[in-house]
Amino acid sequence: MATPTADEARDQALDVIAQAQEAGIRFAGSVAESWASVLRGIPGVGSALGADTPGSSLGNSFGGALGTAGVPHTAVEAVDRFYDTGVQLLEAQRSAAHHVLGAMGPALRPLISLTPPAARR
Repeated sequence: MATPTADEARDQALDVIAQAQEAGIRFAGSVAESWASVLRGIPGVGSALGADTPGSSLGNSFGGALGTAGVPHTAVEAVDRFYDTGVQLLEAQRSAAHHVLGAMGPALRPLISLTPPAARR
């Protein structure tokens, strides 16, 4: 068996990731529907989830009547907040790594360039 090239290995890894994401989406949908059916049976909550509408599901809303200040009211808003938070965390980690490199600069100077990527543009 031949060793895969870097491009083939990357493509295989991306295929595995895509399959895992699809499985995760199916699982999340199943969980959401299960919780929706449970919540529809609770007086006062069921109407916020559309219990009065036959065949209704959570769709794109978490039930605005259940929302509180700072809690996303739609699935799209929740996804956007999740990824925005992830971007902020990555930026903080990058900044911390740059600070560590700056603090260790005298020892590392012979090994690497300490010019931050933003300064190279």
